[in-house]
Amino acid sequence: MRITIGGEDAVAFRLAEALMADHEVTLIVPEGLRDTALEKLDVHTIHGPTSSGKTLKAAEVSQADLFVACTPADESNLVACAEAKRLGAREVTCFLRRHAVQSSEAEARSLASSLHIDHVILPASRLAREILRIVMVPGALEAEAFVNGKVRLVKRSVEKDAHFTEGTLKEIGVPKDVVLVMVQRGDNAFIPRGDTAFQAGDLITAMGSTQGINRLLTRYLTNRKHGRDPRRALVVGGGAVGFAVTEGLEKAGWDVKLIEANEKRAIEIAPQLKSLVLHGDGTNLELLREEHIADYPVLIAVTSNDEKNLLVSLLAKQQGVQRIITRADKLSNEMLFESVGIDVVRSATGAAIRTVTKRANHSENDLMAEFEHGAVKVLRIEVPDSQEPQELHRIRASMFAIVGAILRGDQVIIPQGRDTVQGGDHLLVFCKADAAESTRHFFENLPDLEDQA
Repeated sequence: MRITIGGEDAVAFRLAEALMADHEVTLIVPEGLRDTALEKLDVHTIHGPTSSGKTLKAAEVSQADLFVACTPADESNLVACAEAKRLGAREVTCFLRRHAVQSSEAEARSLASSLHIDHVILPASRLAREILRIVMVPGALEAEAFVNGKVRLVKRSVEKDAHFTEGTLKEIGVPKDVVLVMVQRGDNAFIPRGDTAFQAGDLITAMGSTQGINRLLTRYLTNRKHGRDPRRALVVGGGAVGFAVTEGLEKAGWDVKLIEANEKRAIEIAPQLKSLVLHGDGTNLELLREEHIADYPVLIAVTSNDEKNLLVSLLAKQQGVQRIITRADKLSNEMLFESVGIDVVRSATGAAIRTVTKRANHSENDLMAEFEHGAVKVLRIEVPDSQEPQELHRIRASMFAIVGAILRGDQVIIPQGRDTVQGGDHLLVFCKADAAESTRHFFENLPDLEDQA
């Protein structure tokens, strides 16, 4: 696919980096821009204003399958997308990173439609959606849904004295319609086997039906003596992300308190929310103690400042908050925050880039999702029509790859060993990123059973 990106900062550079391995990428940057990150990209570079028709023609945008405008200036992105579409770009996507020209995704889509723009991406809204998806699942460190919610993926730690710690996987089993796709123990990641004995603190990633995943979370991974986590959260940061997260939790019946440092913003959003909105500095330990931070099972730090988010999170961890979700928009900070013990780290930039790359890579052999900073993936792979049925337990892949679901027409099968793979099936396969191509090749060319004997 030919993709043209207009931008001048880390958002554009990270997007180009994510796409350049599989696509022909052209990057439009301002005149005179020199950046070490730019020099490392394997892309064709054009210098000039992204919204200029002359620049877009020089970038041959008329031949682009996808044009993405992601400069920091929303107005410039809108003009650039409208012009790129007029010049013949097949599909255009506009980033709206501020609130100057929109206040909601519905309003943004309406505006884009009037300018013949195919897609708009509000990074703040995408981030809020990702955070809500994770927060809603008790204890989850990762949460995703596929096939219109019929298949779910979750990542969660094994609690002390949970049912999973009482024997081997063969002895304990798993709920119906659940597949364990990965276990992480320290720096080691592996696919569990029958003789795997789980330990408290192991991170379990599983795919399955909604009912099966719920049983796994409540009966196998948690200590049932603790009871259900109360649906209460403290949100620090009342910007676009914090407001959207608070509003979403309210709609789900959560008890939420929001702390916002800017008095004008706090006064503005307070009437729009049912939750208590406090004007104050979320990094003030005395304030956090006054608000009984230790009583909250979840803290969500989503100010627009990475360093403040980290400080709030560390203070919350010190006070005993069990589950902490933190915003970190700088790429270098995402892994740093995790290395100091923050449970879940997400960025608006990352959420927006995942949206674009997922659309750009859309095909029958689809990249459905990426996790662990791109180290593992979920692929959708079509089995050739000529493939004879094979029992899944007899298919032995040499790479780190496991089938999490079989899609057969309108039927969704969460496989057990005796389930079969046959021609025309679509497989959702969880695999290591460095084994993605070999995984595709393996399941598109399944060896004869005699060859595996």
